[in-house]
Amino acid sequence: MPLRAGALAETINISTVASAVLKTGLASYCELDTVLSLEDALNIIEADQVAKYNEQIWESIRNEYR
Repeated sequence: MPLRAGALAETINISTVASAVLKTGLASYCELDTVLSLEDALNIIEADQVAKYNEQIWESIRNEYR
């Protein structure tokens, strides 16, 4: 069943980049605010996306040979 637009809550008080980084669990809001640069944040998002993609590939391979 497809969801209608606006059915899920979205952050409005922080940027989409900050929200994406926080969702990974790889950095805290405090780290984003004080230590990490925008490039760091984008690298965290990229690393998380690559890890999730690779896990999907491995899961597909495991399921193929069951």
